[in-house]
Parts: sequence; C-alpha cells; structure tokens
Amino acid sequence: MNVDLDPNVVIDVLDDRRKSVFPNYEPPGDFPWQALPEMIRGAVLEICANDKVPIALAAQSALSAVSVACQDLVMVDRGIGDPSICSLFLLAVSDSGARKSTADHAVTAAIQQLDEDAVLEHEQQKLHSDCGRKFSQDEERALQRTYTSLMRKAYTGASAKAQEAAVALEEVQQMLMDIRRRAPEKAPQLRKTLYMQASMRELQHSLHENWPSAGWFANEAADLLESRSSADMARLDRLWDGQRIDVVGRTRRESFAVTDPRLTLSLMVQPDIFDRFIARKGELAKGIGFLPRTLIARAEPSYGERTIDRSIPRSTTWLELFNQRVRDLLEYGRVDIDQRLSKRSILHFSPAAQQLWDSVVNEKEAQTVDGARHVHEREFISRYGEHVARLAALFWFFETAILAESEESGRQQQRGMEIPDRIVESAIEITEWYLNEFRAIFNPDAQIAEVAAHVLKKLKERLRANNGGELPEIPTLANQNFEYPKHELRNFCTKFNLRKDRDLFDRAVAWLVQHGKISVYHKLSPTSTRRQTEYVQLKIAEINWRQTRSI
Repeated sequence: MNVDLDPNVVIDVLDDRRKSVFPNYEPPGDFPWQALPEMIRGAVLEICANDKVPIALAAQSALSAVSVACQDLVMVDRGIGDPSICSLFLLAVSDSGARKSTADHAVTAAIQQLDEDAVLEHEQQKLHSDCGRKFSQDEERALQRTYTSLMRKAYTGASAKAQEAAVALEEVQQMLMDIRRRAPEKAPQLRKTLYMQASMRELQHSLHENWPSAGWFANEAADLLESRSSADMARLDRLWDGQRIDVVGRTRRESFAVTDPRLTLSLMVQPDIFDRFIARKGELAKGIGFLPRTLIARAEPSYGERTIDRSIPRSTTWLELFNQRVRDLLEYGRVDIDQRLSKRSILHFSPAAQQLWDSVVNEKEAQTVDGARHVHEREFISRYGEHVARLAALFWFFETAILAESEESGRQQQRGMEIPDRIVESAIEITEWYLNEFRAIFNPDAQIAEVAAHVLKKLKERLRANNGGELPEIPTLANQNFEYPKHELRNFCTKFNLRKDRDLFDRAVAWLVQHGKISVYHKLSPTSTRRQTEYVQLKIAEINWRQTRSI
C-alpha cells in the first residue's frame, strides 16, 4: 500500500468536499484563517460559528488534530540536512472559559473513538496473550515435574527401567530446551493516541510501552508549566525533534527509552499563570528552546457575544469531513508497529517553493543582528523555517494524500511529493502571526505596547460602566466623564500580573501618555480637601470611539 499525493485524482472525500457549502462566517480576531487549507479552514469556521470559540483557539485545536493524524506518516525535506518530522507544539494563553475544550472535542472525536476501539482490542489481545503465556508456563512446569521424576528413575531404578527413563529423560530435556529457547511473545501494544492531563512521566512511559506517536492535550496546563523543570523541557525539545529520549529510574526496571517518537503538544493556560511562568522561567524556557519550538497564541474570549441564536442552524458538514480525514489517516498508519517506517512519505519543496522558503529564512536571519527588528526573537527565528516547513508539509499531506492500493501510485506519488509554493506562502503567513505573538512576549517594545493596549481597554470598560454602557462622546464639566482614578483602574487589569506589578502598570500608562492616548494628572479627592488623587483621562481628540478594541 502506498501514499499517493496527486491532488488531481478524484476520490470520494474530494467529491464530498466540492458538494459541501462552505461556511459563510468571518470570525473576529487577527488570526490569518484565510491562509488555512480548505478542509481545515471549513472545520475551523464551523467551530467558531457554532460555539463562538476565539479563532486562534479553534485553529490551534484543528492544527493539533492534523499534526496527530499526520505526524507518523510524513516528513519534510527542507533542502538542507536530514528530513524533519512534522509534529507541532502549540500553547494557547486564555481564560478557562474560552471554550478550548469545546474546540478540542469537535476535532478529536474521531481520535477518541479510535482510542476507545483500541482499548477494547487491546483487552482482547492481552487476554489471548495471557492465556498463551499461562499455557506455556503450565507446559514447562509439567515437563519439569516429568523431568525430575525421570531423573530419579534413571539414577535409582533397576537397570532396564533406568535405561528407559534415561531415553525418555533426553526427550523431555529437549522439549524443555525448546520451550526455554522459544522467543517470549511480545506483549500487545495499546494503540492509544490521545492523552489528556497526563503527567510527563506517564506520557513518556506510555510512548515507550504503547504506540510511540501521540497527542498530549491539556486544557488546564498550570501544573505542567509551574512544575516544568529544565530536564523536562529538554525532553520535550527532543520529542519535538523526534529524537530518542532515555528515562533513568531508581532501578533498572524503572529505566527505559523512547525511540523514534512523535508527539503533538496542545496546551492552554490562564493568562496570570502564563505571565508568572514567563517571569520566573521564561528566559530559561526560551534559552533551552521549549518556547521557540512552541506556537503560542493569546486568545481573548468574546465575553458578551456568545449568545444563542436558534434561527441559525448549526452546520457540521466540514467538521465531519475533517474528522473522517483524521480517522482515515490514523487507521492507515496504526496497522502494525513494524510497518511504521514503510508507511512514511518524505515531502520536498517544488523549485519555486524551495526558492521562496530559502528567501524568507535568509531574510529573517538577517533581521536578528544587534539593532535589527528581530534581535529579541532570535530563538524563534532559528526555528522559523522549521515551523514553515512543518506547517506546509502538514497542509499538503492532510489535504491531498490519497491512501489507496494502486500499481500506478508509485509513478503518481513522485509528482505529488512536491509541496507547491502557494502552500508555503500559506504556512509563512501563519508562522508570521505566531512570530508576532512570540514577539509580544519577549520583545520589550512590543510587550509594553500589548500591556498598554490592555490598560486602555480596561479604561474604556470602566468609562462605559460609568456612562450607561457607552463611551461618552460629549465631555461634561472638566471632562469628568472621560477620567478614572489610576489606582482603581489597576485593580481591574486582569492580565500581565498588573494588579501586583505596579512598575509595569506605570510603564504602560506612561506609554499611553507618550503616544497621546491618555493624560495623567492629580486633583483633589472628592472626599477630602487636602488629599490628591491621580487620574487617567482619555484624549478626546485622539480616540476613535467606535473602534474600542484598538489603541
């Protein structure tokens, strides 16, 4: 059986896709969802339309499922070095009510069903294996008793009986040797793919004992980040690279190795926990390489907009196509552990795509010198080309790979193995978005701009609350309807640990003053004739009141 990547071959799934009405929905947010391939894009839009999931979270869930389905079947040749694996690490930073669980469930239904089937199959295989092992043990014990009895007769019986016993003894001895020489039957492997809320130790052990290609999903990943040691991050780095990891336990039995692993990581963590992790271990995680290997997204839940409208029917057409595709790929790849290598395809770039990839990698690298744009993102830029290559390979393989038995597939396969430049362009657009997210965390200028945007957003929220739910358009006496006490505003800032980090809050306020968005001044407190309170005030001339989400 071969993999054919000829997108012009007409098959059922492509026919179904052409007959399906594409979702007519444009989600809010700046994630470049238009760059996603058709089947992935359709599933993402249905998730957003049905449950008002933030676009970045819906995209992460879909990309994670694609990575899980394809990672054991495809590698990508970037034109330099050895072919690379295509597993993705993704991390969403959002409130616990952002509905990542909903998005994950929508695109992992097929994986979970396969896992349930795998558990039942494993139980039957284990029962059969245990019975066979028990029969073998019983046979060996019976032969051992016979051997002992014959040995006693051979050395203590009468000469005729001793001779007969000696002959029988040799036969039993040979049978025992055959049993003991027999290679022990391999324990059946559980073909489990999806792990939810597992510990690092449990995950490593499962990759060793069970199927070595899996997805690790955690919707409340606080424990994973707060307890993450440098050794664990180093192991995750090796798993991202598909390298062997050795786990040393207290005893020989507790020590094991995971060879040729594939791991997709999809985490979500609340903003305050992530900010604390960055403050404590961010530079370490950045330097070791864990965070640069991870595609990080900050997703704001659309509170107040997630209303139920039963007049609009829920559509799952593209989600069903997506899940069926995931199931087909996993079933194709999980037949036999000994056939893993034979089922893998290595994709490479077309000449135009290779030229495009080389150009963007060189351009990004040139921007990492001191004083250049990406000096604070050097670690991510070092893996920028790898992110692009992995996304491009996953897009092309997921959307076009034909899993079929065909004598013609070998010839057609060679043509389909080339990733076209339009797919690389899409991968670049999405990788660029994740680069900007990384930049907002580690680039001081970008970081303070993002913090300032949060402060301004909270100021607008407080002014709306004080003015009947709308931002004022006409100033009252001394512009009092445009001002808010600075120390009270900080208490409403829920991100970046601003409630505790007064210095960061002050720097964000200063940034807003510098950019002409607000002014800061002191005036007497309403309850005191001596005490002065510091106020922040929106600049009337500088704010477009209708664009309340931007600075």
